[in-house]
Amino acid sequence: MLTDCFRLPLIARGTFAALLCLALLGLPARAASDGPAEPLCRFGVNHHAGVSLNSLPIGALNAGYFIDYLADTADSPPGMQQLRMVRFNQPNKASTDYTTTPSLAAVAALAEAHPGEIWLAGNEPDRAVYQDDMTPAAYARAYHDLYQAVKGADPTAVVVAGNIVQASPLRMQYLDQVLAAYRARYGSAMPVDVWGIHTFVLNEQRGEWGAEIPPGLPATEGWVLGTADNANFDLFVEQITGFRQWMAANGYRNRPLFVTEHGVLMPDGYGFGPFSPAEVSAYMTETFSYLLDTVNVNWGYPADNQRLVQHVSWYSVNDKFNPTTWSGFNGYLFDPGVGNQRSPMGDAYARFTAQVVSQSDLLVAELNFTPAIPPTGTLPITVTVQAVVGNSGNTVSKKAFSLRLYQGDPANGGQLLEGALYSGTLAGCGQTRTYTYTWRNVTPGKYDLYAVVSAGAGVTDVQPANNQLQKTLRFAEKLLFLPILRRQ
Repeated sequence: MLTDCFRLPLIARGTFAALLCLALLGLPARAASDGPAEPLCRFGVNHHAGVSLNSLPIGALNAGYFIDYLADTADSPPGMQQLRMVRFNQPNKASTDYTTTPSLAAVAALAEAHPGEIWLAGNEPDRAVYQDDMTPAAYARAYHDLYQAVKGADPTAVVVAGNIVQASPLRMQYLDQVLAAYRARYGSAMPVDVWGIHTFVLNEQRGEWGAEIPPGLPATEGWVLGTADNANFDLFVEQITGFRQWMAANGYRNRPLFVTEHGVLMPDGYGFGPFSPAEVSAYMTETFSYLLDTVNVNWGYPADNQRLVQHVSWYSVNDKFNPTTWSGFNGYLFDPGVGNQRSPMGDAYARFTAQVVSQSDLLVAELNFTPAIPPTGTLPITVTVQAVVGNSGNTVSKKAFSLRLYQGDPANGGQLLEGALYSGTLAGCGQTRTYTYTWRNVTPGKYDLYAVVSAGAGVTDVQPANNQLQKTLRFAEKLLFLPILRRQ
């Protein structure tokens, strides 16, 4: 193990090398008592049937949710939330007809019985032959019907679109066609609560190993990679940044991004590459650090302090590669070969999440007016004020807060708008609530409005500096038209 630590600079990048070295040696970088007091909403695990999650010491991972590829389960460990999945199937590629598992009627019944849940719309619809294997037009249709069924039964539900095998340029072309097909069929932009991606690093060549070519695309190749690229950190980063830019370009900047599968699939040896538990653990820690810390003010998620990604789910709990059956993968957190004891990679996962302290960070993500630019005139008008509150903390449990809207700076005599006091609760990881206030009898003038969020009783807000957002409304009485002068 000490040898692996000396090799670490070849694996790690930047300031995380020391942390990785401590993790691989089994030495905590922070006292265990400083770790999470409750499961963390930023971390999850992927699990297939075969062993009950409740039979494993899963709580030590501090993960806040799990994906078991089902729409409902009785095997839900305390403190962990199931991300419910509906699977799609397209029997005939010449038609957009499809089936779902379970049926849409069953999904609606589950959504009504379990309000506020997160629903994954399919699993790798862009993966030909395996997984959901859908053309863009078929996925657009299936997504529409699932979205309507879930939201009709539970308007508070969250639906995650995409869940593609990797966020390569070829896969984003596939989603471009999904958006176009949706608009052509339904006459509007595709409504998306959350975008989901997988971040594997796989070859894209027709008829070859890897992720194949998405159904319905004429391309014969995209990324041309070797198996040794499966833990390529640069290609991982390219997926995250590229997809966030794609989201912004398509009008989804203000939506969360979930990585619903992430890990190293290729086994160690067998001609695939050097993917030992130490090397997989190093890749896990490096990518987790990137997801936890990286922000971008141009295309990050405003409700999560401009972070690029809100959730990441590691593949897998115990799907270990078996050379006899040639099935399973790397990255298993518990080793089925030794009674599902925690593996070195499970140890790395637990050590990393132990560094993350449970906290809340309430903020005002957006403040908007309708009309944004009032028409000129002297008569009073009605302005609709919309404020979006977010929680950029990392707790699964919801934290109480209050929101107030002021005319003028509340620290310098600003007045609370009549009735503009709201209260609510939010979990972390960029969960939001939107409040709408009807501001009546607004006369011409310049108005500075402030939205201020405050933590509820017993809630500690770690970053009060982002609790306030100010925006100016200008309601002109007259317009002055000036000529345009053009130099010859």
